[in-house]
Amino acid sequence: MIDRCTIFWKGPYYCGTGADKAFGRNIVDAHYKACLYAEIYISGTNGEVMPGQWEFQVGPTIGISVSDQLWMARYILERITELEGVILTFDPKPIPGDWNGAGYHTNFRLVTYTTRKQGYAHGLSH
Repeated sequence: MIDRCTIFWKGPYYCGTGADKAFGRNIVDAHYKACLYAEIYISGTNGEVMPGQWEFQVGPTIGISVSDQLWMARYILERITELEGVILTFDPKPIPGDWNGAGYHTNFRLVTYTTRKQGYAHGLSH
């Protein structure tokens, strides 16, 4: 059983649902659909810690194409927010306070010959 504190320690907006928590979901959904239409490999979205702060994930892709897809996904998001009359910022911490920053993190998985040989291909360890 999952402890409720494990899920909710980041506050009500992180992965939140409901009109009082998920501000801008219409924009996030429109962005997701537009990226899929543009054949950008967008693999997910989620609400973040600050109200109105969202995250999207691009990938998996092969090689450097992830950079092109990320730039295009950002452009599409800029256009959608422009059409909606919403100001978009990629600032990692636009409002002072006790909020987590959104510091452009990147998730990646490194699988080499050595890690495969050692059996770490399905979950790397230290």
